[in-house]
Amino acid sequence: MNFKDEKALMGLKIKNFRKEKSYTQEKLSEILNIDVSGLSKIENGKCFPSTETLFKLIKILEINPNELFNSTNNSPKEIKDEILIEKIKKLSQKDKEKISKFIELIKD
Repeated sequence: MNFKDEKALMGLKIKNFRKEKSYTQEKLSEILNIDVSGLSKIENGKCFPSTETLFKLIKILEINPNELFNSTNNSPKEIKDEILIEKIKKLSQKDKEKISKFIELIKD
């Protein structure tokens, strides 16, 4: 897995942990003392959290660090699906159509 995928995976995991604890981005960013846009960038895999923010996230969201740092192969199916969906969203329309045709071929 490349660096970009690692950021995306960590961000999605943080987002899922946040939602499991019923925090909005606004509430969690307030607790973390960071901007909502900063939390959004972390959750969208655009940046890693700072060390300080990471420790706060682990404590506030009661995250087992092993769960947070496991690779995609050990991730829940939902996270793998979300990463795939995000990658597909970034493709050109032509490539999306190719994938759609391929899926039609293999789904039966």
